[in-house]
Amino acid sequence: MPKKSDGSFKDAKAEMEMIVCFMSYFFLPILRRLPRPGSARPAPPRVKRQESTETLVGDRSGSGKTVSNVIIDSQNSDNEDDEQFVVEAGPQLAEMSEIEMVQAGDLEDEEKHGGLVKKILETKKDYEKLQPSKPGEKERSLIFESAWKKEKDIVSKEIEKLRVSIQTLCKSALPLGKIMDYIQEDVDAMQNELQLWHSENRQHAEALSKEQSITDSAVEPLKAELSELEQQIKDQQDKICAIKANILKNEEKIQKMVHSINLTSRR
Repeated sequence: MPKKSDGSFKDAKAEMEMIVCFMSYFFLPILRRLPRPGSARPAPPRVKRQESTETLVGDRSGSGKTVSNVIIDSQNSDNEDDEQFVVEAGPQLAEMSEIEMVQAGDLEDEEKHGGLVKKILETKKDYEKLQPSKPGEKERSLIFESAWKKEKDIVSKEIEKLRVSIQTLCKSALPLGKIMDYIQEDVDAMQNELQLWHSENRQHAEALSKEQSITDSAVEPLKAELSELEQQIKDQQDKICAIKANILKNEEKIQKMVHSINLTSRR
């Protein structure tokens, strides 16, 4: 057992009980409000001793102060679970009234704690309101707010455009999906038709080449005859030109002869 500074021994058990009382005063009202999970197993009941309740009632009546919680069987409290049911062995009317007083004291403590927290929050708000604002802070906040609103408007417009684009894409994708179901059949039909037109084109090309050869063979002698006729025409034109030249020469001779006769007759 540890010793004190004056040489006496410390009561570790009493100190532990005081710590547990202090913690239970602040934390058990909060834990009491927590609901027990539905999946938890029921805790085994234990019997509260009559002696401990009587001693606690006597202590309460002597001190005049309400105790928020009752610690029972402190010797075995370390080995037992926190979530256990307490079964009182025949409580009397005085004990029942003491329990009701304890519950009322717990409620008053909770209300006191709640009021203290509210006062702290109100004091903090008042302090923030009374603090002098820095120069230019309001202008900066207004600028930030306007910029944030502009960015918000731009983002909302972009989101609206994106939504419209997605809706248009979905509307277009639905009939496209239906078309894709039948596109294989259409592709097969188009390929068959293409092969048909290719074969027909080859047939017509072969027929054209045959007709072209027949026409060339038939036109070849005519072309030769035409060339001969053209040559004959040229020969005849040359002869006509030569005859015209002779006629002109003869006319000149005749004119000269007539002129000479006229001159001789005048003399």
